[in-house]
Amino acid sequence: MRSVIVVVASILCSAALADTVVPRDSVVNWVNVREEAVPGPTVLIVGHLHPGETAKFLGEESSYFEIEMESGATGFVHKFWTHRIAGSNIKIATFNIQIFGKTEAGKPDIMAELASIIRKYDIVAIQEIKNKEGSVPTKFLTEITSDGSAYTLVVSERSGLQPDDESSQEQYAYYLNTETLHVIEDAGSFDDSASDQFNREPYVARFGVNDGDFTFAVITVHTKPERAVEETKALDDVFVWAQDQFPDEDDFIALGDFNASCDFASPSDFVGSPIRDDYIWIIPDGTDTNVSTTRECAYDRIVITESAEEDYADNFGVDTSLSSNAVSDHFPVWAEFHTNNNN
Repeated sequence: MRSVIVVVASILCSAALADTVVPRDSVVNWVNVREEAVPGPTVLIVGHLHPGETAKFLGEESSYFEIEMESGATGFVHKFWTHRIAGSNIKIATFNIQIFGKTEAGKPDIMAELASIIRKYDIVAIQEIKNKEGSVPTKFLTEITSDGSAYTLVVSERSGLQPDDESSQEQYAYYLNTETLHVIEDAGSFDDSASDQFNREPYVARFGVNDGDFTFAVITVHTKPERAVEETKALDDVFVWAQDQFPDEDDFIALGDFNASCDFASPSDFVGSPIRDDYIWIIPDGTDTNVSTTRECAYDRIVITESAEEDYADNFGVDTSLSSNAVSDHFPVWAEFHTNNNN
């Protein structure tokens, strides 16, 4: 069985290019394929998708999937009547949503844009949830699923568990597409009570693909900028701790807002450290994950163990589609992994 542990400071995920779209079990006759992604009787019907037929997934727009039929014709089908089946790869992403609390959650346009970003990926780790009452993660899930998408979430307790960290408490959350992934186990927050290594303790959970042999555990962390070097180095200890929590796992991935760039860290700070020497850093040092146009900073990273390299599909990216820095001050970053890679 292939396994992976993901260390996340800001995580996000999407399905692979080989995904398909099929009618739901409730469809008896066919699903209309529309020329445009809008409802109403005036839209031209360009074809039908019948039970038992499969269409190539091209993208999504609002409440519709864009598809290519076997004839080669393209169009849109409503998500209520169809569902998307993941191909041979999944995308895992990380996303720090700046000061994600009641104020942000109270802006419909921003919530809609954030939800559309989450839907691009199979699993997303979110950092910087600042909501003492704990209502924002669930409200965001409602927004994500409002178009019929099948997502669920796993959410942490408030981080900053040590007395000197209480002024910086935040929550983490994982949002995952239940048509491609399932939750295996929630390990909770990393216990740093003995050494207080983190301002916001990393959060660990384990997931698996629905169709394939790939399982993985994720660790998400948002480092304190002024301690970015020390906390990033300490992720090596979190990997070890996560292995103890999930002894059946043999691959590990770290994604997140490490703040490991610009004023807070430089590549030379990690020379000779286990976190640099013993792991593979997928997001290069020169990558710009910072929304600001004044500086290019590789704050958000994806780091994997050598054992996870064979599961990595050699494809990563930065999602620069944010409309403005009102949505967040970080871009999501993602990496693609094989769902089946047993030799």
